[in-house]
Amino acid sequence: MVKRAVLALLLTTLIVSCGKEEKAEPIKVKTVSNVKTQKVKVLGINEEVSFSGYVIPKREAFVSPKVVGYLIKVKVKAGDRVKKGQVLALIDSSDIKPDVERALAGIREINASLKELDRALREVEARKKAARANLELAEKTYRRFKNLLEAEAVSKQKFDEVKAQYEAAKANFEAILAKESQIKQKKKVLIAKREEIEAGLKKARAFLSYTKLKSPFDGFVLKKLVDEGNLVSPKTPVFSLGENPPLVRAFIDDSYFGKLKVGDEVSVVVRGKAYSGKVVEVDRSSDPISHKFGIKIAIKDFNEVPGTYAVVKFPVSQVKALVIPKSAVFRVGAVEYVFVVKDGIAHLRVIKTGETIGDSVVVLSGLHPGEVIAVTNVNNLVDGARIEG
Repeated sequence: MVKRAVLALLLTTLIVSCGKEEKAEPIKVKTVSNVKTQKVKVLGINEEVSFSGYVIPKREAFVSPKVVGYLIKVKVKAGDRVKKGQVLALIDSSDIKPDVERALAGIREINASLKELDRALREVEARKKAARANLELAEKTYRRFKNLLEAEAVSKQKFDEVKAQYEAAKANFEAILAKESQIKQKKKVLIAKREEIEAGLKKARAFLSYTKLKSPFDGFVLKKLVDEGNLVSPKTPVFSLGENPPLVRAFIDDSYFGKLKVGDEVSVVVRGKAYSGKVVEVDRSSDPISHKFGIKIAIKDFNEVPGTYAVVKFPVSQVKALVIPKSAVFRVGAVEYVFVVKDGIAHLRVIKTGETIGDSVVVLSGLHPGEVIAVTNVNNLVDGARIEG
């Protein structure tokens, strides 16, 4: 009887216990601050085509010597940047220097002789001045005594003495004039000889300058074609140089022939760096084998090394696309997500993106125009989080 009572009490307690409802704990919602949102917009973007190209020099030139000789020093190598007038290499000048030295010695000797002749001319000029004065006085005296002799006012003997003095003064003056003419003639011959030597010196110096191979413009050394110690001549190219600023050469499918013209702007990417350039040359026909035509592009402040690979892009049409900031995209492995915001709650959405345009990205699927997405602080968001601006 007691056992039944205990059992009944236990069953009653169990039934009462099972009948009580447990209180559920409230769900905690994460709140994230400093989240900016933006509507998904449809924008017109340029559809581009890309073609391979490479950097080329503005102009290519071969540097050859103007004299024959041995290359004794090469001062640059392929890839070096050079300035106009910079010495690139030296040629043996031992056969030319003596000609310069002999010409200089000859000019010094002639200049010394001319200096002596100038001194002699100054002396002759002083003597000529005194002789002219003496001759004028003797001539006046002679004419006066001649008149006196005709008037029988002076003796024949006295007249003859005066006449002899006059003729002596005249002969002395003429001798001085002859000496002056002789000195001037010698000076003229020496000056002509000096001019001849100077012409030879100018030529020798020109040949001596030719032993220094210089760059004809600012640019790059594309190739070094001859090593030190080799005999070179005017027919021997020693360097291949490219002039600055370099251009970009690209070959375009002939389906675009006529759609690109001089002055058109195109995009160029070299070693990951983007440039804006202008078409400066377009081939007039396409290659019948490759079915491509070439273009040349000039870029402001462009200094890439010739031969470097380049990608040339230009727009062919404009299409409409959904574009969102790159900062809105959240990636987990290879999957891309955004957080779509509705009524202040962030909802995780899988999307697929396409082309990147600056700081934005084209959305191929997963979003619709007008939807609001989080564009900042997305790494701190979770699905269902409440956001605050």
